Amino acid sequence: MEKGTNSRASSGPSYEVFLSFRGADTRHQFTDCLYHGMVDAGIIVFRDNESLHVGKEIGGELLQAIQNSEIYVPIFSKNYASSRWCLRELAHMVDCTSKSNGNKEILPIFLDVEPEDVKLKTNLYRQTLSKRQKTSCPEVESWEKALTEVGRIKGWNWKKDQGQGDLIHSVIRTVSAKLKMTHENVTEHLVGIGDRVDAIIKMLDVGSDSVRFLGIHGMGGVGKTTLAKVIFNELSSYFDRCCFLADVRESSKDNNGKVKLQKQLLSNLLGSHSVDQIDHVNDGINMMNKGVLTKKKVLIVLDDVDDKEQFKTLAGKYNWFGSGSGIIVTTRDQSVLMIEGEATSEGLVKKFANILTYDVQEMEFGHALKLFSRHAFRRDSPPDHCVSLSKDIVHTLGNLPLALEITGSSLNSKPEALWVDTLKKLQEAPPMGVQRKLMISYERLDYAQRQVFLDIACLFVYRDKRYPFYVWDACGYYPHDALEVLVLTSLIKIEDGNTIWMHDQVRDLGREIVRQENFNDPCERSRVWNPEEALSIMKRKEGSTKIEALSLGWLDDDEDRIQKHDEFANLRNVRFLEGDGLILVGDFNNLLSNLRWLSWSCVSLLELPKEIECLHALIEIVTPHWRYGLRTCGNLQSLWTFDVPNEKIRKLPYCLGEIVKMRRLDLSKCTNIKELPDSIGKLQSLVELDLSWTSVGHLPDSIGNLKQLKVLRMSCISGIRKLPSAIVLLEKLEELDASHCYNLTGEIPEEFGRLSCLRILDLSNTHVCRLPTTMSRLSNLQILKLDPCPELKQLPVLPPSLTYLSWAPTNGWNYFLSLTTYEQETVAALPTGIGALSQQETFVTALPRSISTLSQLETLTLSCKNMQFLPQLPSSLRELRLRDLAMAQSPDFSNLKKLSILTFFGCSMPEFPGIFDAELDVLGMEFCKFRKLDALFQLEMKRLRSLKMSWCFLPEELDLSRMKNLQDFHGEYVRPIEIEKVMEAQNSKLSKAKNSETVRAPPTRDHEEHCKDAV
Repeated sequence: MEKGTNSRASSGPSYEVFLSFRGADTRHQFTDCLYHGMVDAGIIVFRDNESLHVGKEIGGELLQAIQNSEIYVPIFSKNYASSRWCLRELAHMVDCTSKSNGNKEILPIFLDVEPEDVKLKTNLYRQTLSKRQKTSCPEVESWEKALTEVGRIKGWNWKKDQGQGDLIHSVIRTVSAKLKMTHENVTEHLVGIGDRVDAIIKMLDVGSDSVRFLGIHGMGGVGKTTLAKVIFNELSSYFDRCCFLADVRESSKDNNGKVKLQKQLLSNLLGSHSVDQIDHVNDGINMMNKGVLTKKKVLIVLDDVDDKEQFKTLAGKYNWFGSGSGIIVTTRDQSVLMIEGEATSEGLVKKFANILTYDVQEMEFGHALKLFSRHAFRRDSPPDHCVSLSKDIVHTLGNLPLALEITGSSLNSKPEALWVDTLKKLQEAPPMGVQRKLMISYERLDYAQRQVFLDIACLFVYRDKRYPFYVWDACGYYPHDALEVLVLTSLIKIEDGNTIWMHDQVRDLGREIVRQENFNDPCERSRVWNPEEALSIMKRKEGSTKIEALSLGWLDDDEDRIQKHDEFANLRNVRFLEGDGLILVGDFNNLLSNLRWLSWSCVSLLELPKEIECLHALIEIVTPHWRYGLRTCGNLQSLWTFDVPNEKIRKLPYCLGEIVKMRRLDLSKCTNIKELPDSIGKLQSLVELDLSWTSVGHLPDSIGNLKQLKVLRMSCISGIRKLPSAIVLLEKLEELDASHCYNLTGEIPEEFGRLSCLRILDLSNTHVCRLPTTMSRLSNLQILKLDPCPELKQLPVLPPSLTYLSWAPTNGWNYFLSLTTYEQETVAALPTGIGALSQQETFVTALPRSISTLSQLETLTLSCKNMQFLPQLPSSLRELRLRDLAMAQSPDFSNLKKLSILTFFGCSMPEFPGIFDAELDVLGMEFCKFRKLDALFQLEMKRLRSLKMSWCFLPEELDLSRMKNLQDFHGEYVRPIEIEKVMEAQNSKLSKAKNSETVRAPPTRDHEEHCKDAV
């Protein structure tokens, strides 16, 4: 007896696969190769040794081996039936399988014989058994029955003129999948991950021949590893070899940790013999560079990677792996997935190194409550008397899976009093298990990054990042770098352009870190964010040099508002001070000498008081509630940023120009400001100026003196009628937003081409009628928004740097255009690198064929009622939305292999001549009239998940049975259609659907007429 074993083998005679074969036919050839291949794959195999054939009946170790195996692989060869032992083994395998309740399985291999031979329908085996029958052998009948039964099982059929390598490869892969050799243990309480798994599987595209790298990133405890395990288990059977390397971060810390990981990876993929010569990281890299894996389709998961070197040593190059391979990396630090990109004015820009990325978000509240309930109550929802408390806890935990599991398990079967205490503790800090997980990311930050993180956690969650930005810069915290690192490590997100978002559990971790600086005394902490604690410190004059940030909140009480100078005497190191309604009284000379940022509202302030003028280190004032104009700005020579967004402000003083260090001035929503002082041109350091929603009628010519200005926002200003010529003097301008300036008319001057640094230009919802021909000189322009510009009828040549263009020459139905076709040079001038294009509500009749040259175009939206011809579109398209197209000539979509989303609204066209086999995920048709689309629905469309049809006239029959992965079907007033077939398909194929709807009955004649009118 020979046993193939590995680390999984047990000491007892228990096997996973039993090989039954005729030794003289296959022992030293096919069977030997199959046996060793299974051993290398980690399968515990029993290979029969003929020395065990003692006596006439199966017994002893041979009997035990058959009984204790999970899968039987009989290898039928020419002389298989001539061996009594082979036939006895086969009969016993059939008997064991029939009694196993589905736990055992026979997988036959027909080696140069046909299933018909095994089923005794030819003379090959039948003659041999006839001879046995003549000798009155009592076992012949059971042998015949076993052969006939196994011959009906679908297996592998090999012919002499075929290679055996592919066959062996297929057998091992199937057996491994059935044994779930690569199965990773996951929690039984999986909730709400179905959509995430589906999305990632789609991204991996296991049917593709390309090698796919996918990074799954997110904050600690959000469920990255669990997600990767589920995907690994679901997809492992599609690959030749699979390996899940768990906890790469921790494993790399050991001596030779990376070498051990390389050995584990290659041992799993190639067998243990492959790693004997690996003693150093370079040995493993050199081995993979030689192509040892290039012939194998592998699935690899690198879990919890936190360093680029880990990634490079384990999966450094695409060409290490065979076609169709998939490499998944889970990480909380996106920077491990990035490489240095092109140099810009801001330095090297990092970009993802051809790696697909998936950002794991927090759970939906309903799923979070369900997960918590499973751990806390061992059921899917809380009991009625615990609903309110359970919801409060889930809200406090921020829907974070790890926190929900830890807290729910700790509260199982505990009294209500403990639940109440736990909620109070959670409102202060995350559970210890969650803290340990999140601290991993915090501990990787350097000193400056930690300070920025703690400032955000204590003061700036849901605040504009620009508020503290210049303070961090002045403190030497390198805010550009710090914010990027915090985003990449999933500790924060920047939403809506500038708002800082931080998960509640991460925020509470930051505050707990500060609280641990001195648990009992807030005076000895670096940051005090609780207004009650802050007021107590002020009243008792207990401030200390350790306090760097103090938030007094909104001060309602007059006694609290008035703060005297002696109450600040001990706060020498405060950088941030927040107090709405605060009134400073006394001599502040030599006090608050490090104060850089003041958020301060005073309802009736007309001038900056002398108390503020003494704060010589102050670089930013945020004043959201001032009601009246300032008469004087005082002597704040150090001020960098001034935010006064309030509709009551009427006038800015001339002395504004004396704040020569100012970098940012925000006047947005100061709707009563009608003019700017000429002195604004003296702000030589100004980088950002926001005039949005003001009533300014014109900009002073002195604005051209702002040589450092990079951002000028002047959206939603009705008084602006033309762009001032002085704008062209702003040589460093990168962003100009004049959107929704409805009275902005005329031509943009030719000198506009001098703005060589301009990256973003937004003229949408204006009446500009002409762009300058010098637009092509804007070599850094990336985003151009002209949606809509009803007077702009033609585009000039645009720069090749452009990646986004939105242009709608009309505004709804209010404007009519004489243009009947795109000017050829207009679209020909579009840069080939453009990624998104929207053309809406025009009267054009055709697009030029040159649109196919836009090789980077991924999104195209067309809404053109008179469009008569649609040329071949770029093969790069992933999203195509067509509206109100009535074409006599069928479009050709045969080249759109990458198309994922295709929608039609109010369209009419004949059949598609070039039916595509795209990777469609979403297909929608509303108010459409298609005459011949039968062929479209005869495609398998194996990835289609969502199909919507409303008010459509479709061909004779619609059969959804080919759409294997369809999960979401909406059908409303569809005709003519065989509703019964759709319903049958829906019931049989959409059993997994989470949002499928019943198909409505065919419309009445009134409905039919309404649909015709709509189309």
